[in-house]
Amino acid sequence: MAESRRLSWSSPRSILLLVVLGVTCRTGSGLEGRQHWWNVARRELREALNTRDNWNVAKNVILFLGDGMGITTNTAARIFKGQKLGMNGEEGYLSWERFPNAALMKTYNEDKQVPDSAATATAFLCGVKTNFFTIGLDSSVKLDDCTASKNKATHTPSILQWAQEAGKHTGIVTTTRITHATPAATYAHVAHRNWECESEVKGSCTDIAHQLVHDNPGRNVKVILGGGRQTMGVKSTVVDDMTCQRNDSRDLTKEWLRSKMVKGHKARYVTTARALAQVDPEKTDFLLGLFAESHLPFEVDRRPGSIGTPSLKEMTVKALRFLKKSDEGFFLLVEGGRIDHALHDNLAHRAFEEVVAMDAAVSAALKEVDLEETLIVVTADHSHVMTINGYPTRGNDILGLVGEKGMVDNLHYTTLMFTNGPGYNYTVKNDTVMRHDPSTVDTTDVDYRYQAAVPMPPIKETHGGEDVGLWAIGPMSHLFHRTHEQHYIAHAMAYAACIGPSLDDCKRPSHSTSSSGRSLRHYYEDLAIGTPRKSPQDTKVTHTEVFKSPVDGSEQSASAPVRSCRESEVSYSVPGPAATPGQ
Repeated sequence: MAESRRLSWSSPRSILLLVVLGVTCRTGSGLEGRQHWWNVARRELREALNTRDNWNVAKNVILFLGDGMGITTNTAARIFKGQKLGMNGEEGYLSWERFPNAALMKTYNEDKQVPDSAATATAFLCGVKTNFFTIGLDSSVKLDDCTASKNKATHTPSILQWAQEAGKHTGIVTTTRITHATPAATYAHVAHRNWECESEVKGSCTDIAHQLVHDNPGRNVKVILGGGRQTMGVKSTVVDDMTCQRNDSRDLTKEWLRSKMVKGHKARYVTTARALAQVDPEKTDFLLGLFAESHLPFEVDRRPGSIGTPSLKEMTVKALRFLKKSDEGFFLLVEGGRIDHALHDNLAHRAFEEVVAMDAAVSAALKEVDLEETLIVVTADHSHVMTINGYPTRGNDILGLVGEKGMVDNLHYTTLMFTNGPGYNYTVKNDTVMRHDPSTVDTTDVDYRYQAAVPMPPIKETHGGEDVGLWAIGPMSHLFHRTHEQHYIAHAMAYAACIGPSLDDCKRPSHSTSSSGRSLRHYYEDLAIGTPRKSPQDTKVTHTEVFKSPVDGSEQSASAPVRSCRESEVSYSVPGPAATPGQ
């Protein structure tokens, strides 16, 4: 029995099981009670003690990026997911929240306290902070400076390029245009993120779409799935006024196909879910899938089925099965990009559906890869100005009203609100500023705009400047362990995979009992995870560790009792008297 429950973080099965446990541990309604919370804490403690650091070289690296998925969005989406499953919601988990390693990332740009997606993408993909709205350039290049951006010394190579230089296959999956800020930072170098088409470029610089098709490393990306037919020059009667159009009469999808075929490669260009499903990775060398003129539809608007748009999960699985052909491994960027777009419009419901779609993609990826050799990182580029407020009761609809009225205007208000955005909804009545009463409308509707304090035009709610979360599992995921600068992500992933700047300096430290700093922890882990004890009672062992003092370098020794908790325990008795109500 004890042996069957000994799951390590190295198995996708264990992760998926923990996710399931996280969302199904609650039964019925009402308060769980003291014993329940005691058991939950003991179970989490046991999981922590059974967690081992994975020091393998990461053959594969997958980076999941939730654009705009700040801490508030992550929390609210977790509750939303749980409530969709019939739970209260607060007790659930998103798939990545059960990963063994987590950290916070500082998102500011070199020149802005609150960042944009272009400069943040340059940070976590290229390993350097840079200026607002610029992509793949260091901060010596100012916004719109085409001349300076042509100096290759200012170009910042990305982890996708480092992976290619190491012989790995690479891929990009996104629900935005493939030329949008986040995916562009893997391959482009531009002084303005809006230079997606040549019609937007100032000076003689090349646009983002051209760089994807004709320049290194874009032209070597094996699989590219997302939106953006318009920026690629595909002719269509459907025109997105918010997206640039090419004026050079070039269809870059045709140029992409031609460039592959002249080299003898088997390449496919697809535009529907059916066509994507029919692609055989074993018979295809390069794959380009563009499923919309601009961004892919929001998840709530997506048409499933053969002629519709593939889900983020479907694109992720196809990309992984495509990239796993490589003997040298791969790097894959997967972006849930429309979380950000919904929040810019104060459309929280739409944003949460996008997070749940990314949650499904991460869960699917866990089934496709071996975590002994695959590092998976989930994070966000920046936050938004949404907050969870009031004192709603446990299990209250996260999309609904708090349940109490405002103490000043005596009007209802929602649990979710924004500090700015198009949801500003005030009127003047008898010289008094009046807030709209949200109890008169359906706040759970996908198109309900949550109220905002400062008025902004549509899709112009601003980003938030607070730190964002990061969750990681797989080889060297323990490198993410505290509050880090955002550009550290690229360096940690490169070190894990022994590529790029870490190609020659990623030797793993010795784990012998004489090594300083880690051996005591490993001793605890070995004892906790080792073979089942013959005795059902706790075993106490004293371990003496010799280490150097960080103050004067002298040798010190410390003895610690090491305790092995009984493997077969599934619940614990709460010591002491019952808690007094109100304390």
